[in-house]
Amino acid sequence: MSRPPVYRPSMRGWWQRHPAYRRYLLREGSSALLAAYALWLLAGLVSLAAGEAAYERWRELHGNPWVFGVHLAALLAALYHAVTWFRLLPLTLPALRWGGRRITDRTLVRGAWLTYVALSVGVWLYLLGGVR
Repeated sequence: MSRPPVYRPSMRGWWQRHPAYRRYLLREGSSALLAAYALWLLAGLVSLAAGEAAYERWRELHGNPWVFGVHLAALLAALYHAVTWFRLLPLTLPALRWGGRRITDRTLVRGAWLTYVALSVGVWLYLLGGVR
Protein backbone atom coordinates (compact mmCIF):
# COMPACT_ATOMS: atom_id res chain seq x y z
CA MET A 1 0.00 0.00 0.00
CA SER A 2 1.53 3.29 -1.06
CA ARG A 3 0.98 6.69 0.45
CA PRO A 4 -0.47 9.54 -1.53
CA PRO A 5 2.11 12.17 -2.54
CA VAL A 6 2.63 14.93 -0.03
CA TYR A 7 1.45 18.30 -1.24
CA ARG A 8 3.71 21.17 -0.28
CA PRO A 9 2.57 24.64 -1.23
CA SER A 10 4.93 26.64 -3.38
CA MET A 11 6.93 29.34 -1.63
CA ARG A 12 7.14 31.50 -4.74
CA GLY A 13 6.41 35.12 -4.04
CA TRP A 14 6.71 34.76 -0.25
CA TRP A 15 8.33 38.18 -0.08
CA GLN A 16 5.31 39.81 -1.71
CA ARG A 17 2.92 38.73 1.04
CA HIS A 18 3.86 41.32 3.62
CA PRO A 19 5.62 44.74 3.51
CA ALA A 20 8.02 43.63 6.26
CA TYR A 21 9.31 40.87 3.96
CA ARG A 22 9.98 43.39 1.20
CA ARG A 23 11.86 45.65 3.63
CA TYR A 24 13.86 42.63 4.79
CA LEU A 25 14.87 41.81 1.22
CA LEU A 26 15.72 45.45 0.53
CA ARG A 27 17.99 45.47 3.58
CA GLU A 28 19.67 42.21 2.60
CA GLY A 29 20.09 43.29 -1.01
CA SER A 30 21.54 46.61 0.00
CA SER A 31 24.10 44.81 2.16
CA ALA A 32 25.39 43.14 -1.02
CA LEU A 33 25.74 46.61 -2.56
CA LEU A 34 27.64 47.81 0.51
CA ALA A 35 29.93 44.78 0.33
CA ALA A 36 30.70 45.55 -3.33
CA TYR A 37 31.33 49.19 -2.40
CA ALA A 38 33.73 48.12 0.35
CA LEU A 39 35.63 46.07 -2.24
CA TRP A 40 35.75 49.17 -4.47
CA LEU A 41 37.28 51.18 -1.64
CA LEU A 42 39.69 48.34 -0.90
CA ALA A 43 40.78 48.42 -4.55
CA GLY A 44 41.50 52.12 -4.09
CA LEU A 45 43.60 51.36 -1.02
CA VAL A 46 45.53 48.67 -2.89
CA SER A 47 46.14 51.06 -5.79
CA LEU A 48 47.35 53.69 -3.31
CA ALA A 49 49.83 51.18 -1.92
CA ALA A 50 50.91 50.28 -5.47
CA GLY A 51 52.06 53.82 -6.18
CA GLU A 52 50.99 57.20 -7.40
CA ALA A 53 50.34 56.13 -10.99
CA ALA A 54 48.06 53.27 -9.97
CA TYR A 55 46.17 55.50 -7.57
CA GLU A 56 45.71 58.18 -10.21
CA ARG A 57 44.28 55.56 -12.61
CA TRP A 58 41.83 54.49 -9.89
CA ARG A 59 40.88 58.13 -9.31
CA GLU A 60 40.34 58.68 -13.05
CA LEU A 61 37.57 56.08 -12.90
CA HIS A 62 35.67 58.46 -10.64
CA GLY A 63 35.20 60.84 -13.56
CA ASN A 64 32.46 58.62 -14.99
CA PRO A 65 28.88 59.62 -14.14
CA TRP A 66 27.95 56.05 -13.21
CA VAL A 67 30.47 56.12 -10.37
CA PHE A 68 28.59 59.05 -8.85
CA GLY A 69 25.46 56.89 -8.98
CA VAL A 70 27.30 54.05 -7.25
CA HIS A 71 28.46 56.42 -4.50
CA LEU A 72 24.93 57.78 -4.09
CA ALA A 73 23.43 54.27 -3.97
CA ALA A 74 25.99 53.22 -1.36
CA LEU A 75 25.18 56.30 0.73
CA LEU A 76 21.45 55.58 0.57
CA ALA A 77 22.03 51.92 1.45
CA ALA A 78 24.20 52.90 4.42
CA LEU A 79 21.56 55.36 5.64
CA TYR A 80 18.86 52.69 5.29
CA HIS A 81 21.01 50.29 7.30
CA ALA A 82 21.57 52.89 10.01
CA VAL A 83 17.86 53.63 10.32
CA THR A 84 16.84 49.98 10.45
CA TRP A 85 19.69 49.13 12.83
CA PHE A 86 18.60 51.75 15.34
CA ARG A 87 14.96 50.67 14.99
CA LEU A 88 15.98 47.12 15.92
CA LEU A 89 17.92 48.26 18.97
CA PRO A 90 15.03 47.92 21.47
CA LEU A 91 14.37 44.37 20.27
CA THR A 92 17.94 43.29 21.00
CA LEU A 93 18.25 44.71 24.51
CA PRO A 94 16.69 43.48 27.73
CA ALA A 95 14.23 45.80 29.43
CA LEU A 96 16.30 48.64 30.86
CA ARG A 97 15.25 50.50 33.97
CA TRP A 98 16.16 53.95 35.26
CA GLY A 99 14.98 54.91 38.71
CA GLY A 100 12.63 51.93 38.85
CA ARG A 101 10.89 52.84 35.58
CA ARG A 102 11.32 51.05 32.27
CA ILE A 103 13.04 53.07 29.55
CA THR A 104 10.76 53.26 26.52
CA ASP A 105 11.82 51.98 23.13
CA ARG A 106 11.48 55.46 21.68
CA THR A 107 13.88 56.85 24.30
CA LEU A 108 16.42 54.11 23.53
CA VAL A 109 16.33 54.84 19.80
CA ARG A 110 16.59 58.59 20.34
CA GLY A 111 19.49 58.08 22.74
CA ALA A 112 21.28 55.90 20.20
CA TRP A 113 20.84 58.54 17.48
CA LEU A 114 21.98 61.28 19.82
CA THR A 115 25.08 59.29 20.74
CA TYR A 116 25.77 58.59 17.07
CA VAL A 117 25.47 62.27 16.13
CA ALA A 118 27.63 63.42 19.07
CA LEU A 119 30.37 60.91 18.27
CA SER A 120 30.24 61.77 14.56
CA VAL A 121 30.56 65.49 15.27
CA GLY A 122 33.46 64.77 17.62
CA VAL A 123 35.27 62.71 15.00
CA TRP A 124 34.71 65.39 12.34
CA LEU A 125 35.99 68.10 14.64
CA TYR A 126 39.04 66.02 15.43
CA LEU A 127 39.74 65.29 11.76
CA LEU A 128 39.30 68.93 10.80
CA GLY A 129 41.67 70.03 13.54
CA GLY A 130 39.07 71.72 15.75
CA VAL A 131 39.78 69.58 18.82
CA ARG A 132 43.32 69.23 20.14
